[in-house]
Amino acid sequence: MRGSLKIIVFFFLLIGNTHAYRYAFNLKGGVSQTWAKLNGTQGSTDEMRGTGFNTHFGYKWKYFELSLSSYIYWGGVESLSFQANGETITGEADFRHVSFGPVLRYQFRGVQPFKNWFLFAGLGPVWSLQTIKMKQFQSTGPKFSRNQKLTFDSTGGVLAIGLEEDLTYKEMHPVFIEFIYSYKKSHSLSIVDASNFVETNVLSTQEAEQDLSGSFFMLSIGFTVF
Repeated sequence: MRGSLKIIVFFFLLIGNTHAYRYAFNLKGGVSQTWAKLNGTQGSTDEMRGTGFNTHFGYKWKYFELSLSSYIYWGGVESLSFQANGETITGEADFRHVSFGPVLRYQFRGVQPFKNWFLFAGLGPVWSLQTIKMKQFQSTGPKFSRNQKLTFDSTGGVLAIGLEEDLTYKEMHPVFIEFIYSYKKSHSLSIVDASNFVETNVLSTQEAEQDLSGSFFMLSIGFTVF
């Protein structure tokens, strides 16, 4: 009887160690709201508000967590200027943002503002593609048309701070709340044919050092999927 009890206890301890949320891979996902101040060419600036989602696949140690994070959101600008093929394009546009990069987070498990919630902070580099689809615009030349869109290749960094539920098992789907600040600036610009939704046809590529830059503020709420 005692031998059987020891085997049962050992079995449950083994399961607990296997599924413990520390020292385990995880996948997190969340929805987000983003506010940004964007800088274009010709000294133009505009503000953007966007809605989107984010995913994080990583590994969690006792205090550190390293994840490959992606952020996707959509918004719009009312008046911003860009340089493309020697032309200046100014107007209203839809804005789509896709970025990804490794983020290292440190968990302050000794700091619990609320019961079973711990504070964390993180940072990392980020690479992004920012697509501008002009709606109403003016151009100083005849080359750019309504059937084209601008895609900027940008780099930058992210700084994050947030709260996460301190649960024993990731299968309990702990919730997180994260505030993220990021700064990005463009390095190159591609003009893409927007009339074909099946294939991506890049018409031209040019250098675009800081032709598009900005500060992005994001509030994200999500949970551990598995």
